[in-house]
Amino acid sequence: MSQITFAVAGSLAPALSAFAHAFTARTGHEVQVHRGPAGLLAEAIRNGMPADVFVSASPDGPALLHREGLFGPARTIARNRMVLVVRPGLDTSIGDPLAFLEDPRWRIGMSTPGADPGGDYAATFLDRLAATDPGRWRGLRDRCTSLYGASLPNRDAAPRSPALDALHGDRADLLIAYGTTAAQIAGALPGTRILPLPLELAPLTRICACARQGSSAPARQFLDDLQGAEAGGLLRSHGFLPP
Repeated sequence: MSQITFAVAGSLAPALSAFAHAFTARTGHEVQVHRGPAGLLAEAIRNGMPADVFVSASPDGPALLHREGLFGPARTIARNRMVLVVRPGLDTSIGDPLAFLEDPRWRIGMSTPGADPGGDYAATFLDRLAATDPGRWRGLRDRCTSLYGASLPNRDAAPRSPALDALHGDRADLLIAYGTTAAQIAGALPGTRILPLPLELAPLTRICACARQGSSAPARQFLDDLQGAEAGGLLRSHGFLPP
């Protein structure tokens, strides 16, 4: 049987690693999973990292690989939402995420733009927000710190949530993050609050899958199955939205 090398964005890894295991059990084709920030995975693939199938938290990396002739066109398989994660113990009378962001007392964390789409989405949101009222939001970006997403994890290390580590380690009061990441944090840190960001400033994100040009039939089947009911059910069970 064939071996498929699967590069998957860290935010998708819990759901799609389970899908990969189920695919192997069903077909006999082994799937080797590489997880990490999608921007860094795309760059590693460009530099020669083996990957038959790539799932990114944004369309940018797959589009670049397609333009360079390395991968076929991307397929949108799910969506996500950007939210504000409020650490336990912060003012529970406030329900407006913008009111939290405006308060200079709170430390704001996010992922790393350029390396991780989560950081790119957060930066785009902050830029759009600042443009709505430059005076009100002056200095907001200076209060935001990239706390994770800047490096690929050790392949042999146990999976973990760097966003949870940042909040649990008291390095931030607020995180601008994916809704699915926020749900994981809330499950581990009781009292965590999740406040969705306005869709006009932070539209739903696109999760895209693609396969290497000339990939094997099992890899193409794996890509096709990522759009099927089994993968869709797993993604929805982890909080992702339909495409």
